This record gives sequence, structure tokens and C-alpha cells, in this order.
Amino acid sequence: MHATDASTGPVQEPVYIVRLPALPGSVSTAREHVEALCRKFGVDSFAPVQVVSELAGNAVEHAGMCGGIEVWVSFDPAYMWIEVVDFAPGFVPDLETVEEPGDDEERGRGLLIAQMLAERVEALVLGDRKALCACFPVPV
Repeated sequence: MHATDASTGPVQEPVYIVRLPALPGSVSTAREHVEALCRKFGVDSFAPVQVVSELAGNAVEHAGMCGGIEVWVSFDPAYMWIEVVDFAPGFVPDLETVEEPGDDEERGRGLLIAQMLAERVEALVLGDRKALCACFPVPV
């Protein structure tokens, strides 16, 4: 269940939220937030930290002009969910058509990296905001 999607009912598990300004330095704070929670819950942090870095970086770059960003982290019995929320719902990437950029391109790999490292990546539009969500299996 996505913590940011209120239409599914109240979220039962704790949700750990950090609100950040839409500034490049916020990406490292998002990484630290996720890494600390991975340590707390015994989850390998490599993939979640890489993915939040890419999603937060994209939110700062492409949607930052519409306000800050939020990083929501929640755990259900099987998954760790990371949701990066921004306030530019009109700019929703098409996750079905993410392509690898050319060899000469220096940018444009963030969503591809997220899709490679997470079990699933989704985009949710929630009224005046959107969330890019990634889930990772939690060890039993």
C-alpha cells in the first residue's frame, strides 16, 4: 500500500516523512533518511539509497520550481516503500517508455536506474502533487 495514497484508507504502518526544500543538497538528506531507516529495520541499503537519490534528484530538477519535496518511507510485512513526492502533478514521467540515453548523453538515466534496482516503480498523481514510488523486498 502506498502511504501517500489516502484513497486506499488509513495507513496502518508507521510512515517516516522528511520534508525538504527543492535544492540539490536535499538529495543527500533524502539518502541519509533512507539509509538510517534501512539500518533501523535491517534492510540492505544499497538499492534503496541509490533509488531515492535518483528520484529525489529528478524531483528537485524537474519539479522543484513548484515547491519542496517530501520523502515518505513505510514498511509493510513484505516491502519497504519509498515515495518521493513533489508538487508538479502535470509532469508525470511515462514509466512504460523509459529508454536508455545514448552513450554521449550525460544525463537521463535516473528512472532507468530506479527501475533496474527496485522491484517495482510506479507514479501516482494525487491532486496537487505526484509521487514516484519504489518498493523493495523486506527480509523475513
